[in-house]
Amino acid sequence: MMGTITCQDGKADEMAAVLADMVQAAKEEPGIEIYSYHRGEGNSFSFFALMSSPEAMQGHGQSEAMQEAMQAFMPLMAEPPQMAPATPIAAIGFEI
Repeated sequence: MMGTITCQDGKADEMAAVLADMVQAAKEEPGIEIYSYHRGEGNSFSFFALMSSPEAMQGHGQSEAMQEAMQAFMPLMAEPPQMAPATPIAAIGFEI
């Protein structure tokens, strides 16, 4: 899964802290291979996640810790996140 997130003006530092909390919460979820957020220019952030199976993808976000982190995330967004599922075809750093 890859995507972009835009937060409200003046909320980028707060969003960065919430995204760090979400990464910590994702550690509890089975099947998470890679789960990362990246800060871009201004209010933009990028997201990359690699799940080990479709079941892991479906179960993502269901843990109590992730639900709590999501409650802090939603009010900071300027618009809905733009997420796109993708299947890796070549990589360094993990087996396909």
